[in-house]
Amino acid sequence: MENIYVIGDIHGCYKTLLALIDKLPNKEKSKICFVGDLVNRGPNSYEVVKLIISNNYDCVFGNNEQMFLKYAPMLVNDRKNPALAKWLFTNGGEQTIKSYDNEEEFYRQLKFLKTLPLYKEYKDYKTKNGRYLVVSHSNVGKMWNLRHSEKQEDKDAFENQVLWSRHKTFDNKEIFNIHGHTIFDNPIINEYSAAIDLGCYQTKEKLANPSLCALEFPSMRLIIQESLEQ
Repeated sequence: MENIYVIGDIHGCYKTLLALIDKLPNKEKSKICFVGDLVNRGPNSYEVVKLIISNNYDCVFGNNEQMFLKYAPMLVNDRKNPALAKWLFTNGGEQTIKSYDNEEEFYRQLKFLKTLPLYKEYKDYKTKNGRYLVVSHSNVGKMWNLRHSEKQEDKDAFENQVLWSRHKTFDNKEIFNIHGHTIFDNPIINEYSAAIDLGCYQTKEKLANPSLCALEFPSMRLIIQESLEQ
């Protein structure tokens, strides 16, 4: 079975993404899954999402997709909402909106982002000790056992965990969880999880070496591309 490459938070860093994919053994034909946060902050969210749609790559839903879907419609019907201003000018929404010059494509991509799952399970991809791969935006933590619950409070708790939590990871025994969301200087890998957000969109004034990371699974080989966006 071919390896799968799990790629960290992109945040509209299209040039860096292309350079990273070019380093993969099968380049754009590689099997790829993204950990979400495709949009906001970086300069070209539109091209990032377009690339993923065009190549039918796997991807999970991130908290920045959630913000995009929530606040972008306010540009049409609720421009005075203070939450809109925070998204635009604090969370990188302005850069996202500027990357679109086609209204039809804008709404097509919003529709696509709504279809993204909270997590992806790859039961055929396993570590040497038999843990199968789970990809999520933030770590699934202690909420993993709630993923099939029909109770609304459990659904909300699970969603909040995988989109927003910065709590410590948790050993769920049967899975190996690759995720992003929290920026580190280097990937953090242990026997049951890997955190691979290296802050691609950041400036070097804020982060020594902003980069985009792909983790080859199950070999655990790291492929890292320094940001080309600055």
